[in-house]
Amino acid sequence: MGNKKNVKRCTRRFSSGQLTRQRQLPTKSSSSVTSKIDARAAITTASSVRQSLPSKEKIEKNKKINDVPNQTRSDENLPMDGYTIIQNQILHSLMRRTKCQGCGNVWNGAMTAKKREGLFLMLCFECAACKKVITIETSPQIVSTDRRDVNVRAQLAGHLCGIRHAGLSKLLGVLNLPSPVQDETYSRWDKQLLEFVKSTSEKSMARAVQDAVATANTTDLIAIGDGFWQTRGFQSSHGAAALLSCTTAPQVLDIETCRKTCNVCMGALSIKKSDPAKYNDIIKSHRCEKNFDKSSGTMEAAAVLNMFKRSVSKYGVYYTKYVGDGDSKTHNILTKNAPYTDKPVQKVEDLNHFSKRMKRGLDTIRREYGRKKLSDGKTIGGKNRLSAQTVLQLQMTFASTIRKCKHDLDLLHKRSWAIFWHKYSTNDDPRHDFCSDEWCGYLKSVRDGFPYDHTSHALPRPVLNAIKPVFDSLCSRESLARVVNASTQNPNEAFHSLVWLMSPKHKASSGATFEIACHLAVIIFNDGYSALGEIFEVLCGYRGSYTSRAMEYFNKSRLHTEAKEFNRHEKAASPRTTSSNNDKKDDSLVDSVADNDDGYHDTFCSTDETSQIDHPSFDDDIRSSTDDQSTSSDEQSDSEDYTYYNPSDSRKWTEQ
Repeated sequence: MGNKKNVKRCTRRFSSGQLTRQRQLPTKSSSSVTSKIDARAAITTASSVRQSLPSKEKIEKNKKINDVPNQTRSDENLPMDGYTIIQNQILHSLMRRTKCQGCGNVWNGAMTAKKREGLFLMLCFECAACKKVITIETSPQIVSTDRRDVNVRAQLAGHLCGIRHAGLSKLLGVLNLPSPVQDETYSRWDKQLLEFVKSTSEKSMARAVQDAVATANTTDLIAIGDGFWQTRGFQSSHGAAALLSCTTAPQVLDIETCRKTCNVCMGALSIKKSDPAKYNDIIKSHRCEKNFDKSSGTMEAAAVLNMFKRSVSKYGVYYTKYVGDGDSKTHNILTKNAPYTDKPVQKVEDLNHFSKRMKRGLDTIRREYGRKKLSDGKTIGGKNRLSAQTVLQLQMTFASTIRKCKHDLDLLHKRSWAIFWHKYSTNDDPRHDFCSDEWCGYLKSVRDGFPYDHTSHALPRPVLNAIKPVFDSLCSRESLARVVNASTQNPNEAFHSLVWLMSPKHKASSGATFEIACHLAVIIFNDGYSALGEIFEVLCGYRGSYTSRAMEYFNKSRLHTEAKEFNRHEKAASPRTTSSNNDKKDDSLVDSVADNDDGYHDTFCSTDETSQIDHPSFDDDIRSSTDDQSTSSDEQSDSEDYTYYNPSDSRKWTEQ
């Protein structure tokens, strides 16, 4: 406590009789001022890009379309249309504190369940004195049906969570709640739910097609297609394929599901021999789910072909360009069975799949050489040679080059070979004819008159001679022409992951369950979780206050995750001050946020390693400068209004 008397509090406001700190900072040069202006411009560009993130754009647009006012007042503490879980004992105790309407005495009787259907209960309270019975229902009945609101919501929740009837039974059992409706009833209701969900998703996809036509200003669209299966492997009984728009905010344009089995048909086989008449009645009366009888591996091509053929009759558009896997047979099917008579379908290569060929080719070279000695007496692998890290670095650099130069074949060919010859260069024999002075440290050193050393990033020439056939194959003009104006299937992968959240791949399911998951994923992917409110309005007659809050929370979580992912890409691609051999220049690929905008939308949802670093470096000698960070921290300390005098502070204090 005594030390506080010796502490002098001072302000840095410029007034007489007060002490202010004057930090001795170096005079800012014009280059540093310019760099800060560029950084602020990059931040401004990043902010504008952040305002148009894919999910934000789709969710905000859907919010304007399906904006429904809340049915409860904002000042209500407990929404009257919501549910509250209460233990039966507490409810019975509450009744014993009331008076009976019949006899006027304090109620003291029995509480029984007259009827139960899933989570719905019809409770009866009978007075022991006058035998008067009061009946209440725990959930309202849906208009024009015999179903209860709480059971419909529980069924839809089971699909959204991917737990279905079995998981829902476990959840309710742990919560000490009544079990859901019987499995047979649940399956019958699933077929009705599928019709409502499918109708809503069809409306969403129709709006997505209109948006794609408006963006492209033509009815000739670019479609990104990919197939997926309900379970792992190529023997799944159910599969699907989806076509997505090739825009900054991709949306599902169409989806086709394929089912090789029918649960009713398989179940009826048990009585085929014992009761043939009943078996025939079941087969004739039911609606068979099976719509595909070929191998599971051909589902993707068949589904995509069907969607192409119905594009004109369904939407009035043509899919003239198709983005697909390099090893997929889908484009061959579209070529042999042309969906349009006068419009051929052009194949657009997926740049991520194409860049993976670099890694596969280099890994093949590593395996072929193995422990063989090269001309320099060493193996191909090892430190500063063709290690796994070097292979991954070359692949990421190749992918980044394609992403940035995909609109110009000549530039793409030149920059692709720059990867090889930059590594091939030595101090005695520099080969930088294909390099650019924007990132090449050698060209910068020649321009500015500084010495340069290739040792830190060059690979041994025997290693490069061994891997040159891979570059000859992938970096030829004929090969690179396939990725001119290329796109990526990353939006499809994001859509698939959403389907698998509601229909996990490790669990087999019926065709109806899988199709419900697909159409729910379409609605959420295109318009966000709030768009599910239309399904609740159709099935239940209202959305519900708690449901609306939950859907809004899920949308915000989705935007938060997307913003974090964008910030990570922005940080990796933002301008940075680096140093190289002489601590003044660098060989890194430096790009602004604006230059990375197109690449960001291409790689935002990717799970592939090529999208993790948009702008990898050729060299290994990059060190980031921390001058800007130290300056920003000093400026932050200046923003404080008051501080305490520190006698050990080396900064000068002057009296004003």
